[in-house]
Amino acid sequence: MKAFIVGLTGAIAIATSAFGMSDDGCLVCHRLKGLSIVDKENKVHDCSISDALYAHSIHRNVGCTECHTKIEQYPHKPGNGKVNCATKCHVVDPSTKKPFSHEAVYKTWKESVHGKNYEKAPNLYPYCTYCHTNRLLIDVDKFNALKMSFDRCSICHQNKEWIKDRLAHVASREPIPIIKNGFTHSFVKTRRDGWEIVELCASCHANEKKMEKALDVEGIHNKYERERVLTAVESYEVTMHAKMLYLDRHDNRAADCLDCHTNKDGNFHDIFHKNDPRSSINPKNIEMTCGRSTECHPLAPIKHMKNFATTKWVHMHPVPDTLGQKIVKIIEEFMFWLTTGTLLFAVSIVGLDLLKNLRRKH
Repeated sequence: MKAFIVGLTGAIAIATSAFGMSDDGCLVCHRLKGLSIVDKENKVHDCSISDALYAHSIHRNVGCTECHTKIEQYPHKPGNGKVNCATKCHVVDPSTKKPFSHEAVYKTWKESVHGKNYEKAPNLYPYCTYCHTNRLLIDVDKFNALKMSFDRCSICHQNKEWIKDRLAHVASREPIPIIKNGFTHSFVKTRRDGWEIVELCASCHANEKKMEKALDVEGIHNKYERERVLTAVESYEVTMHAKMLYLDRHDNRAADCLDCHTNKDGNFHDIFHKNDPRSSINPKNIEMTCGRSTECHPLAPIKHMKNFATTKWVHMHPVPDTLGQKIVKIIEEFMFWLTTGTLLFAVSIVGLDLLKNLRRKH
């Protein structure tokens, strides 16, 4: 009996320590390994949460129900577990002393091409959690680059745990200064490198069936406009931008999707249709987008190079909606078959010559 009481006391102590992380008691069940549900499509979803990983996550001080707002009782329905990223939480923003919220960013996303039709087709458009996966591991180079600066914080701020927490949070966002040819560059904008961003965007945009459904929701039926959207990933991959990233995924001179499709203010959720005047690829803004840094095309806005910066030539897959594009399409097809025919002819000659030499030996 005493052993049972001691064991029960230990279990309560462990559970209490977990509750100190503001888990609202949810870890009583969700800490169990193998806790899963099966949805209507017979897909298995793992609902177990590691105590250690949760304790070191960015949201460890935020109660579960502050984001999972529809969960009000136990047991709860699986459908009520959806996160509301726009809600205010009890965490205080140190700059304003007010409850922290992603509401401003959420509003921008809601107006963007990804958010404006989300309610109509939630399975087609990405919600916050699709891109924001709350990665727990941070590039060690970022810590090394920032640690010296943060060491000085302890002169005034005595709480070393607080300093460590701030370092982890800032290091997940802060660009690493890169020195090239005596000049310091710091164009790393996100915790993902350029190629990871391309892969993330391509996970949806390379899915032709998914994009066709999204185009139907958008009401885009023009075959040339649809082709331009459906071939966006393919046409990007043949550009110099993509090839530079493919050769060196950390090359900060190479433009990934966010470099062109978002504005310069650092809010990477403001992706609008090119006809929207707020869009970075709108004909009125494209010059500034292409020339936004010395690592890109700085002469584009200075020389008003509209022809250079036109959106039809950024993605190199020709869509024959104009005479010029039709000519490019024909030349592209001609060069493809000319090159293919030449190579096949050369291989045939080499093969026949090899066959002749083998017959002579026998």
